Parts: sequence; structure tokens; C-alpha cells
Amino acid sequence: MNPHHTPSGIEAVGSVPWGSHFCQLYDNAQDMADILAPYFRAGLERNELCHWVTSEQFGPEDAKSALRAIYPNLDAALSKGQITIMDRRDWYSRGGSFRPEEVIAGWLGHEERARSDGYSGYRLTGDTLWLEAHDWDAFTEYETMVTEAFRPRRMVALCTYCMGRCGAAEVLDVVKNHAFAVARRRGVWEVVESASTKQAKSELALLNATLASKIEAATSELRTLVRQKDDLLREVHHRVKNNLQIVSNLLAMKGRRADDGARRVLTETADRVFAISSVHEALYEQVDGRGLLVTDRLGVIAEALATSYGLEDRVSVIVRGDDVRVSLNAGVPLALLATELTSNALKHAFPEGRAGQVEIVVTALAAGRFSLTVADDGVGWAPAAAKRGSGLGIAMALAKQLDGELVIELRPEGGTQARLEAAVQ
Repeated sequence: MNPHHTPSGIEAVGSVPWGSHFCQLYDNAQDMADILAPYFRAGLERNELCHWVTSEQFGPEDAKSALRAIYPNLDAALSKGQITIMDRRDWYSRGGSFRPEEVIAGWLGHEERARSDGYSGYRLTGDTLWLEAHDWDAFTEYETMVTEAFRPRRMVALCTYCMGRCGAAEVLDVVKNHAFAVARRRGVWEVVESASTKQAKSELALLNATLASKIEAATSELRTLVRQKDDLLREVHHRVKNNLQIVSNLLAMKGRRADDGARRVLTETADRVFAISSVHEALYEQVDGRGLLVTDRLGVIAEALATSYGLEDRVSVIVRGDDVRVSLNAGVPLALLATELTSNALKHAFPEGRAGQVEIVVTALAAGRFSLTVADDGVGWAPAAAKRGSGLGIAMALAKQLDGELVIELRPEGGTQARLEAAVQ
């Protein structure tokens, strides 16, 4: 349900905007019961404050009887004051005469009470059978005032006019002074709109169509720009990846021709460049704003490292964990950190042909945090001694860049474990 509308309870009308002021043209008391009873039932069911000012033809007891027939909880609503049903003399002519400003002030006071008492809105009806011919002009001016006064309020008003008391000119006045009229035609209730209302709806429909066309054009243009942006990003990541892979390959080639010390440095550098290249490869494959899937990238990096160190036949590298995604800003240092930790395990944990396993685990933690654990079942390596190497120093610096904490320790069952805990970025 649109929060700016409320159900009228009248099948021919449907929902109406708050502030609506419409009317019913009736022939007899049964006509009034057919429209007003469901109108007020809808209000009571929607927790609205209701006010029914009856006519000489259809008094308070008639109104209660008609409403009780379709709303069994009427007596409870009457007791708690959710609905008031009163004679027109007690509302329109309380001081002995009809004073438009006082009547309108009374309606608005009830609407304010509805809001202060926690009701969802206020609905009312009043009949005009009491009008005399000499009162007509003054009352039509009152109806115009009502329309203006009610429009910004959380209230709906349904006025009732007896067809037997209205000539052609009066009917035109009635329709003109209300958003629309409900009248029975060939046994069916229909909505009769004024020419100004029809014109306003036509203009609104035209404006909506124009706006929809402009929105569609702007949306189409935006989709094109987004596609162009994605294509550009893919091209950038693709070129960066290719250039980094070239650098990695060149370093590896130089390493094969160098002495042992230089070869180690060049190989480690090539591995780091490859890790960065892997991040850009992932971004090239999928530019959707969801970030990098950590386990996917670490799997690619781990496989390349095992091959780089020639250990794929005797050391298995397993990557598993939760579906944690990080941004490019976090993806590069995280990939480099995993490279350093995995490289250290492969270099130090399995000497003299020893077989074993390196396990890389990504775990999603509470409060938007995650952990990265690299553990091996090798011979173990002393953290104190490792601190003298550049690899661990780089790892510590990368952990700091991720605003995380890196802890390295020997495992009781043998081997070494390094664990990073950081916030997802």
C-alpha cells in the first residue's frame, strides 16, 4: 500500500490520496448505507479516527446498524472513541446557524487529535440534506475552503448529496468542488470526475510518460558509461598483468644465469611480481565491484610457488577457507604477504628431500574481520632467527599495511604456523 494513500473501502474508488475531498450522489438511504458503511469499515480497520455526521434521512441509529452489520467490533470502537456518529444538528449548527470557519476548524481539530493519539489518519463524512436553497452559494464556498484546508492533511472527506435536492446546476457545482463524485448508474456505482480533474490527470500522465522516457534515456546512457568504464578497467588490469608477467619472467630468466645468492634474490622478487600480477588478473576477469575472492587468488599463487621451488612432487600446497573478498588496495599487500609466508615455508620446512604439506586457510571472523593462516608440517623454523631475513621483515611490513597483526609460532605437533588477523577492506 502506498503510504500516501488509504483504502476508501469503496470498490469503484479504490485507494485515495491523503487530503482527498470527494462526494457521493445518492437517491435514498440504502445508497448511503452501501457507500458509507464500507467507507468507515476501511477506516476502522486501518486504525483511523472516524467521524460520521448523519442526515435527516439516515440518522445515527441507522448508521450504527448499517456499520455494525459489516463491522462486528463497532461497539468497541465507539466505546474507545475511535468513531463518533452524531446528528448533523450537533455539528453543522451547534450555535443555531452554520458557520463555515468553525466547522472547518472542528474537522482540522479532529485530524490533529488523530495524529496526537497515534491514529494512522482521520476520515469523515457529512450530509447536506439540511441545506436550503438560500444556503447553497455559501455552502459551495465552504466546500472550496474544505478542499484547500484538507489537501495537506492526513485525512479524507466524503460529502453526501441527495440527488432529489439537486438540479442540474447544483450537480455541476458538486462535481466541480470535489475531486470526484460517486454515483449509481444502471445499478452500478461509478466515479464521475470533473473536467479539471480529468485535465489534471491527463497532464500528469503526460508528465509521467515524459519523465519515464527521460529516465530510460538517462539510464541507458548510464549503462553505456558503466560498460565503458568496466571495459577500460579490464584493459588497464590486463595490461598491468601482462607487463608484470613479463617482468617476472625476465627476473626468472636472469636468475637461472646468476650465482646462488643472486638467483635466490631474483627468484623471490619474481615470485612477488607474479603475486601482484595474479591480483590484476583476477580484476581483469571480473570487474563487478565485489572485490577479490581471497582463496581463489591464493590458490593460483600457491601453485606457482610450488612449481617455482620445484617441490610440487613432494610438497602439497592446500588452499581452503571462507568466501572472503577484499578490495584492490588490500588485495595486493595480502597476496604479497601470502607469497612471503608460503615461500618461507617452502624454503625452510622441507630440507633434504623431506615431503610434507603447506596449508593456507582463510577464515571469516565477526565484525568484518578475517584471518589468514599459513601452516606447514615441516621441520620448523625459529622465528627469532627468521627475523634476521628480509622475507619476514617484508611480511611484518605488509601486515602493518593491512592494519593487521601477524603472529608466527612453532606448532606443538611440528612445523610452523603464521597467522594474520585484519579487517576486510
